Amino acid sequence: MLTNYYSIICSGFCAVLYINGAIFDVQLKKLILIRDQYTNKIIQERPRFIKQGQVAIARFELTESGQTICMEPFKRFPQLAHFMLRDCGRVVIFGKVLKIIE
Repeated sequence: MLTNYYSIICSGFCAVLYINGAIFDVQLKKLILIRDQYTNKIIQERPRFIKQGQVAIARFELTESGQTICMEPFKRFPQLAHFMLRDCGRVVIFGKVLKIIE
C-alpha cells in the first residue's frame, strides 16, 4: 500500500527495501495491477502509476546483482514476507511478498 507520498510512483522508482532486518536498494520494474483495498477486486491491470492510498501488485528488482535476501511468500511463511520501502527518510510503501521470481 502506498502511504503518504508527495508524488505518484511509476516504473523506474528507486527506494530502500527493509525486510527482516536487512536493507537493500531496489527499483520498481513493473506495475502489474491495482486492487481495491477493501473488496480485493482488480481496479486496473498494467497501470502506468500508483497514487497515495492505492494497493498494487508490483515487481521490484535489486539494483545490485549478486545480493541475496532471506524472504518467503506470505502464504508459505508470513513472518518472512512483510516489507517496507523508504524514500527520503519516510516510509512510502509497506506490504507483503506474494511471489518470488528468481
